[in-house]
Parts: sequence; structure tokens; C-alpha cells
Amino acid sequence: MTERRQAILDIVQQEGSQGVLELARRLKISAVTIRRDLEELAAQGLVHRTHGSVAPAAEPTSKVLDRPMTIGLVVPHSNYYFDGVIAGAKAAAASAGARLVLGVSDYDKATEMNQVARLINKGVDGLLVAPTPDFISGELDAEQQQWLVSLSVPVVLVERPVASTGVASILDSVGSSHSAGAALVIRHLAELGHRKLVGVMISGPNTPQVRSGYLSAVESMGLESRGVIDEGGAGSADAAELLLQAVREGATGIFVHNDQLAVRCMMWLEDAGIDIPGEVSLAGYDDVIAGVAPIPLTAVAPWKSVVGHRAVQRLLSRIAEKAAGGNPTRPNQPMATEHLEFVPRLHIRQSTTEFSPESRV
Repeated sequence: MTERRQAILDIVQQEGSQGVLELARRLKISAVTIRRDLEELAAQGLVHRTHGSVAPAAEPTSKVLDRPMTIGLVVPHSNYYFDGVIAGAKAAAASAGARLVLGVSDYDKATEMNQVARLINKGVDGLLVAPTPDFISGELDAEQQQWLVSLSVPVVLVERPVASTGVASILDSVGSSHSAGAALVIRHLAELGHRKLVGVMISGPNTPQVRSGYLSAVESMGLESRGVIDEGGAGSADAAELLLQAVREGATGIFVHNDQLAVRCMMWLEDAGIDIPGEVSLAGYDDVIAGVAPIPLTAVAPWKSVVGHRAVQRLLSRIAEKAAGGNPTRPNQPMATEHLEFVPRLHIRQSTTEFSPESRV
């Protein structure tokens, strides 16, 4: 191995996940060179590459424990958004020779705690948990956080950031930067010439981040928001009239969280005789069903499977640390806590186009 590649490997093993471009700047090498080095290290199974970052490779469980390892994963549901997270976690567990066991909470805190207790009683070696936050603030309450840090096995939080002042901030977390994802689509609409926008939001655990990203991006780009409309009830048409009113008042760019609600907004607009994308551009969030919408929907796509994969990688490192009685790569020193957020990508489809004032005449 070259001296340069050894230096890369030492940093990743000792300090954990690294941004590729930041690592290149640190080692004073080009992006092309470091990507080539990382490809070679990944091919040898020495590191794990994801989009824009590199992490330590998970050791096979045979090197950590004298038996097959079991990882528990507790999520609010197993479809729509989290099926991608589950798929990534399953792939990472399989590559490490570990078994993944699933628990579903259905956004109920008591069920969540019961599922975790059952998994621990069945002997899991570590847990990935997507706990249920307050849907208004997006935060975990103090009791939840204290419960999470008191668990007897290593824990990595999934898609649930914790405020820096929260006690659970000492836990590793892997998720998506939903505020950055919202900003991506607002920038896209602005580049198309849309100056007046409106947001439509579900009530969900990630909504506070998405809303914050939307509002911050509108302000920083000098745009005008005709408001943020909250879905009155799941599956209801309570938001329809408010959306149509915003369009009548000049909104030409519509951002909807999530895909399912965006498809319903598409129906409301079409029923009112409003052309998409001729008169208004419509964009969604999650990119789960966006590609099969009646008009293929421009949508923000979080790296769901990458989140699941990286969360398992981090948990395996924590389990190895516990088994070794400390950081296996740096004896007598604990591993640093890692809060990792992946910035989503934007898939541009037929539902957004350049704004033409003539189309609104």
C-alpha cells in the first residue's frame, strides 16, 4: 500500500467518517486522486464509500464476537419511506455476517419502548432506533432521551437528530438533512424564475426540518412565500382551497411535503383548470412515488438506503468497541460521537419548468 493510501486509511480508522473533498484538502491532493485511492481501498474492503463521504469498513462479526451478531432495528413503519432505510440496513448487516431483526412502533412511544425491550431481552448486540419525536417541534422529549441513553446495548439513532443541548446528543446518529433538501428544491424553482411560492406540509416527524429549510431558503434567496399550508387531516382535502387561493394570489411555484400529498395537490390543481407545469410548477419531497405521478414529479430524494447502511456500519463499530473494552483502533480512548447527515439529491422531472408570465395572463 502506498504511503498516501495508508495515511487515508489511518485517518478514517482513527477518526471515523470523513467528507471526501475535505479529506482531499487535508492531505493536499486532488479530488481525482483521492477518489481513485478510495476506490482501491473500498475494493480491498478496507473502507466503506458513500456519496461524498468515506467511513471505516465494518469488520465481519467473527472478528468481534465468537457468535453471529444480531442487530435490532426499530422504525415507525416498514413501507413508504423506511423501506429504503431497512433495505440499506439489511444489506450492511448481511455483508458483516450479522442478522437484522425488525420492530415497528407505528409512531407510538409505548409500543416503541416495548419493541426495544423485547429486542434487548432476545439478546440483540446493538440497536438502531428511529424514535417518535414531537411532530410540531421535531424534537425527542427529555424522558425519551434519558431512556435511550440508559439502554444496555449500543444505540445509533436513525433519521432523528437531537438538539445539541439534549442528553441523547451523546449517541451516534445517522440521517438526512431535510432542511438542506428543502432548500435544494426552492433553489431549483428560483432558477426557473419563480418568485412567488407556497408550501404545503403534512404533519410528520421530519416536517419541522422541511418547513425550516423552505422558509430559510425563501428568505435567503429574496423570494416571496404565500404561506405554508398544513394538511388538515391525513387524506383530507382541507388544504385544497387554501392552495388554490395562493395560486390565485400569484404563487407559481408549489413545494409539497410529501409525494403522496403532492399527487393530491396535482389533482386539486387540475380539477380547478390550472395547468402543470404551464401555469404552476409543482415539486414534492421523499421521491418514493414521484416518478409514477400522473405528471412525473420533480422531487427531493433523501439517501434512504445509504442512511440505513451507514447506521449499521456505525453500530458495528460501537459493538466492536464494547467487545474490546474500548476503541479497538485507539486503545484506552473512546470513539468520538458521530452525528452524520446526508444531503438529499433533487430529481428533476416534468412537473417543473421555467416561469412564463404569459402563461398566467
